[in-house]
Amino acid sequence: MKSVLVLGQGFVGKYLVDLLESRGIDYASTTTSGRDGTIKWCIADDTHNSTLPAAESIVVTFPLQGEVEAKRLTTEYLNHHRKVHGDTYNPFWVYLGSTRPFKETPSTCHTRPDLVAGGPRVEAEEYIINTCGGCVLNLAGLWGGDRVPENWARFYGDKDKLRNRLKDRSLHLIHGADVARVIYAIVSNSDKASLFAGRWLVSDEMVYDALQTFIGAAHIQGYLEELLEEAEVREMLNAEKIDDIEMGSSAVTKRIDASHF
Repeated sequence: MKSVLVLGQGFVGKYLVDLLESRGIDYASTTTSGRDGTIKWCIADDTHNSTLPAAESIVVTFPLQGEVEAKRLTTEYLNHHRKVHGDTYNPFWVYLGSTRPFKETPSTCHTRPDLVAGGPRVEAEEYIINTCGGCVLNLAGLWGGDRVPENWARFYGDKDKLRNRLKDRSLHLIHGADVARVIYAIVSNSDKASLFAGRWLVSDEMVYDALQTFIGAAHIQGYLEELLEEAEVREMLNAEKIDDIEMGSSAVTKRIDASHF
């Protein structure tokens, strides 16, 4: 039996397996292509999850499409491996989510996620917590390697998108390597089920100014100059021109409080 099974060796998964290897942890991981020695596996194709090895902890790095998919994955996996390991076999599930559905200011691990904003992903999270007794890590904005926050300016390709972002400029981040360390701290703990079952918000505990992060992009500066022609935007920013805008962490409100972890 493996110590850890990583379902989805993508962005976070690669950081995680690198850390597991460095700590000498026996693990297996999957990709849809089977690259780099991983198990070729796709949840849509493996109806009984028979290609997946048994493990003490299972980390799901990709979004599950609602309670139905979460139930199918966990139930069929258990049914398959309990035939070999007995009915007491009960791995610990770790499921990665997002802080996007948390709308209260500040939101903590005790805050209920917005079901409309979270959609099927939150349904799956609730199933992992309440039925499987697992752990959900709601992650702030992921960065690291080629994922550079300054490059996210491309997501604001018109004035309306930038205008909406100006209403809440708070930006919360977590590096992929730090997520891997969080997961390792959980799966390597012998008492993980009692210590970590439930929901946790994960960030670097800083708050950044999205406008300050993106302002170096020429199109952002152009849109911002046009937006400052609007009285509503000038009032929102308390500025007449770009140089007058207060930027930095002191100019934004901390929306995610991850201090409970």
